[in-house]
Amino acid sequence: MLDTVDRLSGERLQLSPYQDDFDARLSSLRDADVWKLERQQDFHQPESESWMAFREGRRSDSLRILEKSRPSLQKAFAELARSGCTLRRVRVVERPFTTYLLWELHSLHLRAQCGEDVRIVSADPLARFESSHQVPELVNLGDEVTYKILYDHRGVLRGGERFTDPAVTTRCRAEIAALHAEAEPLQGYFAREVGGTEAHRA
Repeated sequence: MLDTVDRLSGERLQLSPYQDDFDARLSSLRDADVWKLERQQDFHQPESESWMAFREGRRSDSLRILEKSRPSLQKAFAELARSGCTLRRVRVVERPFTTYLLWELHSLHLRAQCGEDVRIVSADPLARFESSHQVPELVNLGDEVTYKILYDHRGVLRGGERFTDPAVTTRCRAEIAALHAEAEPLQGYFAREVGGTEAHRA
């Protein structure tokens, strides 16, 4: 399914409707996990003060700004846990790190400390899905919906394509979960491959 979902026709949502739909469905989710697959190595998040600081070379400032979000992240993941839900993310990482990916690994490290289940995988396990093109960015909310996340040429979020067909949702979730099962937990990967010094490189 990961190799064919790009060819399926879902319901395209512009940014605001996509965010509203996602937030509403997430807030009502009960006893079901959220599965996310991130494949692309470069994005741009101009709305993130931390990312913009990192991009400009102000790495220490960037990490201080990230740290300020810890209380709100802890609250958000605690609320998910009370609903019987966990956010489980598979992050594909290729070397050398792009500047964005290096920043995101710091961001994900904080999120993992606050309750997100983040795991790292190389591109190799995705080869069976990528004979013609890379798999898209996907997020799945239980049995209810799968979104293909849409970006512009700069990597800026512009909306999503919504799939509610149970066959699509079930297969996407199963394949993301299988990748997650063979991936490495972020904590160990971060300590070995990123640590404190990499924030000042790239």
